[in-house]
Amino acid sequence: MYPVMLNLENKRVLIVGGGEIATKKTNMLLGQNAQIVIISPALTNTLHTYSVNGEIQWLKREFEITDTRDAFLVIAATNDREVNATIRENCFDNQLVNVVDSPDDSNFYNVAYLERGKLKIAISTEGASPLLAKQIKSDLNEFFDESYEDYLNFLLVAREKIKLLVSDEERKYKLLQELLEEKFRNNEEERKQFLLNIF
Repeated sequence: MYPVMLNLENKRVLIVGGGEIATKKTNMLLGQNAQIVIISPALTNTLHTYSVNGEIQWLKREFEITDTRDAFLVIAATNDREVNATIRENCFDNQLVNVVDSPDDSNFYNVAYLERGKLKIAISTEGASPLLAKQIKSDLNEFFDESYEDYLNFLLVAREKIKLLVSDEERKYKLLQELLEEKFRNNEEERKQFLLNIF
């Protein structure tokens, strides 16, 4: 498997199904600025709330074979294997497709992941043990606490300033290495002083 991070901004994401699995998939996609379209005769309360709030588009009906046509990413999440198979059959080779009850018919899989702002860590066991992936995520969650979100924002600002102001490649490298020191992760004053000393 080849791991990637997808930019779904303004991409049409089609989810067929309105149950708990579709809800879980939608929760993972919210906040990605994707155009999420859900096709299902009924929705969970959570999905219905998303629809009312305008966070997703809900087409209240059964799947039609032309629904996949313009989708960048398709998730077949109904509780009917035949319907899921039909959805897959009507996708093109260049579309990303996840069939929740048939990994063999999918060309991508969702993974467990930890997110701290710009820090994203994906965990996959390629289906061998979702429980192990969940446990690893829990372990990482303790190590990479909430402070990493602000720390990553600082690293971005510092890196851009170094690239802009420092021409000497050796000094540039040393400054970038220095940013990894523990003192910068939780110390706002150390961060300010570092930024002031870049010239």
